[in-house]
Amino acid sequence: MKVVKDYIKKLGFVFKEIFKAGPSVFFLSIGSMAIAGISPVLITYLTAELIEKLGQNIGNDSQTVYVKVIGAFIVMFLLVVISYATESIKTVICAVAGLKLSHNIENLVADKFQSIKQERIDNPEFLDLHSNTLNRCGSEPLNLMESLFGTVANVISLIGYTIIIAKHNIIAFLVIVIFTIPIIVFKRKYQGLTFRFYNERTMQLRRIMYYLELLTEPEYTNEVRGYRLYDYIRDQREELFRDFINGNTKIAAKEITVSLITSLISMIGAILVGVWLIHKTIAGTISVSEFYLLITAIMTLATDLLALSDQIASNSKSMMFINYIFDYMEEPNLIENSDLKITEKSIHDICFENVSFKYTGSDNYVLKNISVSFNTSETVCLVGENGSGKSTFVKLLLRIYDPTEGRILLDGIDLKAYDINEIRKFYGVLFQDYVKFSDSVHNCIGFGNIDNIQNDEGIAEAAKLTGADTFIENYKDGYETNLSKMFFNDAIEPSGGQWQKIAISRAVYSDAQVLVLDEPTAALDPKSEVKMFDTFKNISELKSTIIISHRMYITKLSNKIILLENGNLVEEGSFEELIKVKKEFYSMYKIQSDSYSMSVE
Repeated sequence: MKVVKDYIKKLGFVFKEIFKAGPSVFFLSIGSMAIAGISPVLITYLTAELIEKLGQNIGNDSQTVYVKVIGAFIVMFLLVVISYATESIKTVICAVAGLKLSHNIENLVADKFQSIKQERIDNPEFLDLHSNTLNRCGSEPLNLMESLFGTVANVISLIGYTIIIAKHNIIAFLVIVIFTIPIIVFKRKYQGLTFRFYNERTMQLRRIMYYLELLTEPEYTNEVRGYRLYDYIRDQREELFRDFINGNTKIAAKEITVSLITSLISMIGAILVGVWLIHKTIAGTISVSEFYLLITAIMTLATDLLALSDQIASNSKSMMFINYIFDYMEEPNLIENSDLKITEKSIHDICFENVSFKYTGSDNYVLKNISVSFNTSETVCLVGENGSGKSTFVKLLLRIYDPTEGRILLDGIDLKAYDINEIRKFYGVLFQDYVKFSDSVHNCIGFGNIDNIQNDEGIAEAAKLTGADTFIENYKDGYETNLSKMFFNDAIEPSGGQWQKIAISRAVYSDAQVLVLDEPTAALDPKSEVKMFDTFKNISELKSTIIISHRMYITKLSNKIILLENGNLVEEGSFEELIKVKKEFYSMYKIQSDSYSMSVE
């Protein structure tokens, strides 16, 4: 019962989404289903009547008989035309509705994706589900609907032909069924082969597509060509594809073999009944018109029963693929719904309380028992070597990840208690892997405050603060200049340092109370880096700032320095305090300052 309820629930979802995408498709499908089911039976019956009348009236010029024969012929012709026209119209409308359906379900997937934990998104198993859902979400619901309506149309035809055969001889009908029904049961055994194969090979398909992206996406071109990687990557892709196609071929061979064997077996019943009909016709027990009607009904019944077994298998397979959508929608949300707002005040307290973090499935802690506090009146510098846990610290602070142990408090309240959008508004972030939007300069900065994206003066002020205005003003169209040649022939391709200044401007333009800058000088040349020091100083005077960097000179800006090493909190304090105690921070700072001195000499 639970399985049936689950099946009906999923069918309800499919039909609801199809109806939303195009009601005309839904009703046309119902109409074409009825026509497709009834038409073949009526045409067969009318043809038999036509043969009967022609046989009885050969040489007879009766106008009444002539009119009846022509009338039957016209009705047959109209049934064919109506059936063809309905199917043609449905095909055209289905193409449009299919696009809408795909678009609508893609939107559902996109909405759901926004609520899934980053830690889950990083999981390869989820990436398999994500790939399968996106690949199947548009096509399978429409395929299932068409297949189900095709099944119903087939059943209507079967009922019609069953009545014709059973009316003349019930034994003939039973013989056909006895040879065909077991085939339907047998075919169900093979219905999940393709699904299971694709499900097991999802990661392999993703790798095949990944290699294609490496070979064809513009962003990888220089490195692939520069290191002469084309042949190697292509060979890796070919090897994976050969393995995939070999497995797929084996599945196809099994399905073809089963199909041929089952078709032959199912036809034995039809052949036996056909031989019996021929005997009866020769003996004169059955007329020629009855022979045509029955032999056509028998052959069609046998083939329709075979088609029904294929449709049942196809429906089950489509439902298996649709399960991806339901599994995706049942993924746990990022947080429980919360309406708790962050209190509006000038200074907020942030506290890491015995915080540890490790990725799911890993035994290694990225951060271990971190306890540290600071407030938004301070400029905080988070420093340490690569791999020390700086970026993870920030992701926990932003609630991209949740601590494995311990908790993070904002004004004494666990971050988990707040509305997630409140936290996202509270922080303005420059990520180390910031996005290079293919859009106008105006929008690339304005995205930092989407609710105020039309504020030209505010955007210009943010660019001026970061120094981005100096190169933007040299662009032909200024702030309306398109960036990235992905979509625009006349677009500008900024340098790495220019992109970074635009990204910093975007963070500055946000309404956030705290700016988080992750390695903000990573793409800058030494001269620009020195100039950016003054920029950060100006920014820190305007907004509370947390800077993550391995450049020790930036720490002079801070009120508080947090030094991490291998996931541990090693030191914390002001620049003067840490220099004075001459421990780890002092050593790191001295090494960098000495290297700068040597490079100058």
